[in-house]
Amino acid sequence: HLHQSGKQLVLTSDKAPKDLDGMQERLLSRFRWGLSADLQVPDYETRIEILERKMKNDGLDMPKEVIKYVAYNINTNVRELEGALISLLAQSSLNKKEIDLELAKKVLRNFVKTSSKEITIDAIQKMVCEYFDVPYERLLHKTRKREIVQARQITMYLAKAFTKNSLKTIGEHFGGRDHTTVIHSCQTVKDLMDTDSIFRENVMELTQKVQLAAM
Repeated sequence: HLHQSGKQLVLTSDKAPKDLDGMQERLLSRFRWGLSADLQVPDYETRIEILERKMKNDGLDMPKEVIKYVAYNINTNVRELEGALISLLAQSSLNKKEIDLELAKKVLRNFVKTSSKEITIDAIQKMVCEYFDVPYERLLHKTRKREIVQARQITMYLAKAFTKNSLKTIGEHFGGRDHTTVIHSCQTVKDLMDTDSIFRENVMELTQKVQLAAM
């Protein structure tokens, strides 16, 4: 009836029409009349676009780094992608917490495969040192050189976001610094990411490197 009335029909299935069992041949024949398209799992860029559009349609806002983190880690289907987003928003609202990488990491533990590797502070230090071409020892020593200070601050920020270590433990990995230094470093990184596009890009690239290492 719908077809005769010139209406468009959209049918979805996890199998092609020729592989459907238990259906009348006349129905299968009609299914074959139309255009069949194989819908693949959305790629990374598409997942980012889906999340951004969802946020825009709902009038919500979320840091770009968190959107990328969710899109990178949820690579199965759109339903699960939106489920992770809803869970993240709910946790933020219920606990009155700002949506950041730390919260996203906690929420996504229920979605990401448990086979992911556990990243260590030492591993993150090595990645940052290689990225900025900074000797490891320089991260531990006191210095006012901006490139060294920022490399150390980024390392602390990533260690806080991607490891289960306490602030005290993170500080101890940087020449025995205390937890207040770690807190200050993380806040400085967040502030600079809002005002310095090059700095922000460096942090995002290192974030992706850490995520890849955890796969």
